[in-house]
Amino acid sequence: MTIDQFVKDSLSFDRYKYLLDWKGYRVYDVWRKADEGACIGYPSYALEKDGNIRQASLDQVMMIMSLLDDED
Repeated sequence: MTIDQFVKDSLSFDRYKYLLDWKGYRVYDVWRKADEGACIGYPSYALEKDGNIRQASLDQVMMIMSLLDDED
């Protein structure tokens, strides 16, 4: 499955942006266009590895967020 298919098949997301490589995964920020700019809760990330894509767990989200903060 590609990230395009993951987003297309999702009821929760319709947009994505590649962020970084992390622990062998390609990490994508995923969101709904209708929710753009909303600041409620944690971001959603999709993790892609070997053609498999899934949504990141909360623990993984926290780790990825800390990496992104370190880049600033």
